[in-house]
Amino acid sequence: MIGRNLKWLRVVSNRGRDGCVKGLKVSLAIWLVAHQQDRRIIALVEKLTQGNLVQQGGATIRRLTTIVIADLAAYSRLMAVDEEGVVSRLRAIWSEVVKPMVQQSGGRIIKTMGDGFLAEFQSTVEAVRTALAVQDAMENRDTDRPEDERLRFRIGIHVGDVVVLERDIFGDAVNVAARLEAMSPVGGICLSRAARDQVEGRLLVALKAMGNVSVKNIPNPIEAWITGPAICDTRPSPAQIPAVVVMPFEEVGGEDEFFADGVVDEITSALSSVGDISVIARQSAFSFKGRMVDIRKVGRELGSRYVVTGAIRRSGVRVRISVQLNSAITGANLWSQRYDDELKDLFELQDKIASHVAGAISPSIRASEIAAARAVAPMERKAYELYMSAFPHFWAHRRSENERSIELLTSAMSLDPSDFRAQALRAWAFAQQATYMWSETPLVSRERALEDAETAVLSAGSHAPSLVAIAAALGMTGLDHERAGVLLEQALLLDPNSAWGWMRKGWNHVYLQEIDEGLAAFDKAEALSPRDPFLFNIQFGRGYAKGVLGDYDEAVKSVKLGLTAGPGVTWAYRDLASFSAEAGRQKEADEAVEKLMQSYPGLTIKRVIDSMPPATHARHQGFIEGLKKAGVPEG
Repeated sequence: MIGRNLKWLRVVSNRGRDGCVKGLKVSLAIWLVAHQQDRRIIALVEKLTQGNLVQQGGATIRRLTTIVIADLAAYSRLMAVDEEGVVSRLRAIWSEVVKPMVQQSGGRIIKTMGDGFLAEFQSTVEAVRTALAVQDAMENRDTDRPEDERLRFRIGIHVGDVVVLERDIFGDAVNVAARLEAMSPVGGICLSRAARDQVEGRLLVALKAMGNVSVKNIPNPIEAWITGPAICDTRPSPAQIPAVVVMPFEEVGGEDEFFADGVVDEITSALSSVGDISVIARQSAFSFKGRMVDIRKVGRELGSRYVVTGAIRRSGVRVRISVQLNSAITGANLWSQRYDDELKDLFELQDKIASHVAGAISPSIRASEIAAARAVAPMERKAYELYMSAFPHFWAHRRSENERSIELLTSAMSLDPSDFRAQALRAWAFAQQATYMWSETPLVSRERALEDAETAVLSAGSHAPSLVAIAAALGMTGLDHERAGVLLEQALLLDPNSAWGWMRKGWNHVYLQEIDEGLAAFDKAEALSPRDPFLFNIQFGRGYAKGVLGDYDEAVKSVKLGLTAGPGVTWAYRDLASFSAEAGRQKEADEAVEKLMQSYPGLTIKRVIDSMPPATHARHQGFIEGLKKAGVPEG
């Protein structure tokens, strides 16, 4: 194989001298050397590229290095407001802050992009120390400017093997650093496990684990750590987390109880991934196996507020599984479901049942916790009770209700300033306030959503519901959908049965015009929670996806289904108006505009653009054109 590649390289080296062929030769050479460290190939590559490949202590074109990638937050928004000013300020930052600090620390600036830079260091400690210094310097610049006009970086740092060509570096390690940068909080740094291990014990810096994160185009999950302003303890108080125990299931008709034990194990494992639920260890529940016990006694003995019970009946290849969720405080049944299936594949069936049960139990527990919180007198509610009380107002999708949810979440944060869960949900509520035209100053609501999201992400850690809320706020108020996608991947890695996570993933794909993936995510969300409070928004997502495809008749159909599922959600008439007009259904477009204007007197295209997710007009101009055809005035 090496001989054939060597011969092929010699042939190519004797042919054309144009830049295209040279680039092809260099690319091939890099691939060959990367996969086959053969001295003959390296020597020929040296000659072929005329010394363009880096030489260090002999002929080698790979090295282990620390990669630092920085990117300016909210670059598109800042450039839209003051393009020349931002360019001028960035030039000053490159010359006054970044280049001097990197050079003084023994690093090398590889290149500066319009909104960021790529650098490498031989020392990871120096790389992190420099990144911290750059962020500190940025914090002290432009202090006389409003917060939304100040320049802030996100920085990603990774240690890995790279291919070096001329003064540039390439490879998966660079891609990993770029993904870490997207996960970084504004003004902060995100490190890979490899980078974190190098600085642990050597630098006094507070780091919070984000766990293993699956990101686009990287085959293996990345274990990430973040640091930045307002890092705080991400662990909610155990007293504030409802505990649930999954009791051993009774099995009838089976030769053994292995299948029942497997189902219980899978349900326990699935529930353990839900951030708002604490699950009693399987071993503790096993002590009750074979005993007739009172639900309330189980709760008292194990400290659990909820108890899951079940029974399995088998007859040949048929199996029937009954599952119940009970309150350990009152003994009341809160939810029950029966599943009928065939025993074709035991493990597949166990996984499927566990997924459905966890997806249904989680919102049932949430509903019970909300009811309990609302039963407490408003003046006596603690932060957790205020947080839970906000949910019904949040998902009611009315202006006054959304404002009430913001008030409750703000009160929760005043009682417990470290309550990142309340801040993450408030970010989503502010994003709704802007997106659904419930604010006369939608751009201000966007900024508040982003501020809450950037603060909450520092502490959200492995709390899947908060990661979903933060991703929703980012996706609805900006164009950084890649970063929102990273957070959603992390949330769904933690809790694969999160219907809200799948719903927001669907919207995120659609914003990126990844329509098939978006529709699949909406289907998954509905399958997990067919009676979800956000079911109407799943239908609207399908409608918007069909509209992007130009299938306007199907888009109209889905939006109407959403309006049926969520009566009174008047902002969706803008979708119905646009898609009806594009479909040539002018009468329906006129009716939709009439209802839209009744709810939003004086509505103009400008207000729609200021309110809706920027992807609507930045990537899907057809939506705004449809509104114009429908008769919404320009303004």
